[in-house]
Amino acid sequence: MEATSAMDGSLLDKLVGEIRRYNNKAFLKAAMAVRALTAAADDEVSLAEHYRIDEIMAKDPVLKELNRQKAIDTLYDYIYALRTYGESGREVLYNKVERMAGDHKKSRTLMRVAYLVIIADQEVREPEREEFRRLCGILKLKPVQVWRELAE
Repeated sequence: MEATSAMDGSLLDKLVGEIRRYNNKAFLKAAMAVRALTAAADDEVSLAEHYRIDEIMAKDPVLKELNRQKAIDTLYDYIYALRTYGESGREVLYNKVERMAGDHKKSRTLMRVAYLVIIADQEVREPEREEFRRLCGILKLKPVQVWRELAE
């Protein structure tokens, strides 16, 4: 898996269109869970990563379609849960993601969110790859296929 310049207009345009269709509370929670899980894939969300997440969220067209403050509050609640509760916090977030597993389009959109977070710093680390694969498994998607489609 290699980071590419997938933050081009076409992928982001697709993501915005899909978010418009899925703009609901359960999807917002799943999307923020994916963001938190991928940001914390290396078991730490440092101050620098908080700033990077804030920057991504400020520029990310996804949030133009969601309630920005609710999304930010939810994301930071989830990051706090990961720090405070460790593995049990992860399980709660995985359950939020799993609720979308029955819908291929929503699942694919969540993995677009994960991908954009993972490639944000142009350096894809193995724990991020593992998290991507784990999330694909939860959503019943094939990680290699999903990554390839996103990277194109």
